[in-house]
Amino acid sequence: MKLDSWKVDFSDRPLVRVLTILLWVYGGSLLIWLIARAFVGDESVFVLSYSYLGAWLFVPLLVFAPLVYRSRSKLGLFLLIIPAGLFLWFFGSLFLPKGTQTHDLKKPLSVLTFNLMETNTEIEALLQVLDSHQVDVLALQEVNRFHDQHLSAALSGGYPYHRYYEPDGLAIYSTHPILSEEIYPAQPWAIQSLILQAHGTPVHIINAHLAKPGILLFLETWDVGAVRDLAAARLDQVTMIKQAIADKDLPTIVNCDCNMTNLTSAYALMASDLHDAFQVRGWGLGHTFLLPRGFEVRSGINLAVQRIDYIFHSPEVIVAEVEVLSGDSGSDHRPVWAQFDLTP
Repeated sequence: MKLDSWKVDFSDRPLVRVLTILLWVYGGSLLIWLIARAFVGDESVFVLSYSYLGAWLFVPLLVFAPLVYRSRSKLGLFLLIIPAGLFLWFFGSLFLPKGTQTHDLKKPLSVLTFNLMETNTEIEALLQVLDSHQVDVLALQEVNRFHDQHLSAALSGGYPYHRYYEPDGLAIYSTHPILSEEIYPAQPWAIQSLILQAHGTPVHIINAHLAKPGILLFLETWDVGAVRDLAAARLDQVTMIKQAIADKDLPTIVNCDCNMTNLTSAYALMASDLHDAFQVRGWGLGHTFLLPRGFEVRSGINLAVQRIDYIFHSPEVIVAEVEVLSGDSGSDHRPVWAQFDLTP
């Protein structure tokens, strides 16, 4: 079989025919997902499953692209435009060179968001990761009483200001004075809202843990309603975050284990008037969720497979640098660190 002609003759080239059919199926499913995403969003199990694949949704390009090149198929090349274009649309900017802000930060504020993992008992490992960068504000999720007691004792010298909301495992440690705290009730976890005084500027810090996707629950129970309920709860939490921002009307930094990828409806709602710090200043895919530890499997090898932990900020805050930190902390997440300038 010759693959050196640009002519597509299905009767004489069965492999090219199969390749073309697969490309139609792949590209078509992406178009259906994109249209359904616009109309029904995360409440559809099909849409949600595709959206939660994130960048993995485009891995077939690595297989199809060389095959199309070898086959010299014009139709195959045309069919590659849809998935390749979508990948560039959603992820292309993450691979553009950005560097750091070169101007002097007049009112610097560094923030770290981190899901500790509720069952994690490796306090020393957690402290080593937390101490790896200069941080003014620690916004932590899945914090149990054991974590808070040990972290409070270890961090009290550097972080004299501290708020812990035990019912939903949310904690903030700060080097700057905490002026006020408000808890916005939401399901399954509340929204923690604090006002800090940093360099003479009040700044609004939000700490949140959004509802889980529920895809694994669906695979176990085939309960579509449960997935829809979780999707609705996640959107309600994002709406509550926006309400908290409107109530305070201050420069805002939102830290969360958001349990969403940048392809979901919940992300689109969050990013409608907030900036994703990693999207602005980060490089690469920025994956934060580790497997197999995320499936509660203890393993010496854990791969970061998805970006679900975020730092968002209001437009009047300038992000200078952002990084996903490495190091084994015992958690199934990696922390996200960002440096901001509060100067308007």
